[in-house]
Amino acid sequence: MQLLSHFLELRSSFAHGVEHEPQPITLEELSERMYCTTRNVKILLKKMMEQDWIYWKPGRGRGNVSELTFLVSAEDMISKQAMELAAQGDYKGTIELIHQLGRGEALQDSFVDWLFSYFGYRTVVQAECYRDTLRFPVYKWLVSLDPAYSFFAFDTHLINQIFDTLVQYNPRTQIAEPHLAHYWEKSEDGLHYTFYLRKGVLFHHGREMTANDVCYSFSRLRDLGLSACQSWMTESIENIRVLNRSAIAIELKQPNELFLQQLAHPSLAIVPEEICRDNEGIFGRMPIGTGPFKLERNDDYICKLRAFDSYFGVRPHLDQLEIWLLPQELYEVGPSWDMVQVLCDHTNSRKPAGAVGKDSEWHQIEQSILGCSLLTFNQGKKGPQQHPNFRKAIDLIIDRERMIEQLGGFREAPASSFLPAMNDKGSADAYRTDLEEARRLLEDMGYDGELVRMYIYSHNNEDALWICEQCVKVGIRIELTTRSMSDMMRLETIHEADLIFYHICLESEYDLHIIQTLKQSNSYVRAHLHSEQKVWIDEEIDRILTIPHLEERIARLHDMVEVLQEDKSFLFVLHRSQQTTYHDSIRGVCINDLGWVDFRKIWFTPSG
Repeated sequence: MQLLSHFLELRSSFAHGVEHEPQPITLEELSERMYCTTRNVKILLKKMMEQDWIYWKPGRGRGNVSELTFLVSAEDMISKQAMELAAQGDYKGTIELIHQLGRGEALQDSFVDWLFSYFGYRTVVQAECYRDTLRFPVYKWLVSLDPAYSFFAFDTHLINQIFDTLVQYNPRTQIAEPHLAHYWEKSEDGLHYTFYLRKGVLFHHGREMTANDVCYSFSRLRDLGLSACQSWMTESIENIRVLNRSAIAIELKQPNELFLQQLAHPSLAIVPEEICRDNEGIFGRMPIGTGPFKLERNDDYICKLRAFDSYFGVRPHLDQLEIWLLPQELYEVGPSWDMVQVLCDHTNSRKPAGAVGKDSEWHQIEQSILGCSLLTFNQGKKGPQQHPNFRKAIDLIIDRERMIEQLGGFREAPASSFLPAMNDKGSADAYRTDLEEARRLLEDMGYDGELVRMYIYSHNNEDALWICEQCVKVGIRIELTTRSMSDMMRLETIHEADLIFYHICLESEYDLHIIQTLKQSNSYVRAHLHSEQKVWIDEEIDRILTIPHLEERIARLHDMVEVLQEDKSFLFVLHRSQQTTYHDSIRGVCINDLGWVDFRKIWFTPSG
């Protein structure tokens, strides 16, 4: 690997496409390019010649220039070495090589084909056991697998595979169903709950789950306060009392009609007390739960899950799951996979490269994503974004229909609400565009071209750039700032931004997830409201949580959102759809609200 690094460093100092063409150069020049002495240069050149990577012809006599001929390309070397490491089972070495040495290199089509054909369903023999394995690549990595910090859709999806909650909420029946708790009782006044736990439920490290773990999990989330994304879900809890190893009593401050739904949320998953308490710093990377899959590995490039044979519920059909992080550069040359053999494509309709059974049948599901893209304005920071005229002007500038027409892809419809079904299509002002009115609003507020900064994730650039280009037409200057996903979870980062553009992914429990958007500590919508709005929201939501009827709760939430929309505290932009393509060999495919397949349910038929 070290010699290969020297070779790639040397090759990068020459022009592209000079293989098999002698390049005149002196030892002294090579010494400067390779950052070592001429003596070491000679040693390295000799080793590279022995590998048939180069041909070195030293100059004879004073003034005669030497010649260096490259016999192989950098792309060939990266591809060959990665294939050799993979053949040896060194997957970590393979992916590290692709990241460390392949970045910026135009890898050959043959290597890309090989790489993507390496993913998908395989039967792997380990210690004379046959294990059904699904291996797939992603282009953005996990941030945290600690339930207390569940924030992004991909993280939350894996948290749901690793952990369990006391109850599960069935959105079709709108009823909470038993899970870790097999039974519960609720007092007539709605303030007292008693939960009875299943016996014999094991954590992945082998210890039985008890009521003490439940008490710790809920108390921890409450004690973490604003540093935990969803600590608000414990605000209604007055007291938690362990009755015995398998029973726990919870007292509420006031009736909460969504309490059982909250207990089904991933942030309230049950964690092992001693493991989490003693390993707080690394629990988000190597968590332990009671779920159907246990985490075996999670480093910079590979995450590996294995079916938990002692799972108290139905064991997954799939034995192993491997997730590989690929460089963003490969996104352009490979399919935009969230899953291999189950391809979620937001841009183009195409079959995955290197798929098992290329001539077999493929199936496609196109569905709307619950949620929408939002633009938030930081009203807690000085700047033009604090003024209602500025926010209303940007709303008038964004021609959502034209945005869809020009950018295309799976941009589905203009948004005037969180969900497509709730768009106010009858309103004449729902998607109004008026540049002259926008200019008048900016003039009335005295806007003089002050720069504002919009924070984004890298994958939102296309939409954000389009918005910036439209704003320039009326004199609004926006500077895009790309921040990492982990940075964008931190309140200090959120408070730095003047604007944030992002896509919010909701789940089917509409009332809970709208409340979550308005209450979550690091929700961009909430964090960018001014303090008086936050106080009003908290008071309104306390009242909404006491309403027993779903339709009335949603109507009250809709009224709250309408109030926030009067001065454009945040903007709805677009709804998206996604296309899921899956191979005929996959069965049990069910796409959840987060846009992912539940790994515990899928299984494979033998390939012909």
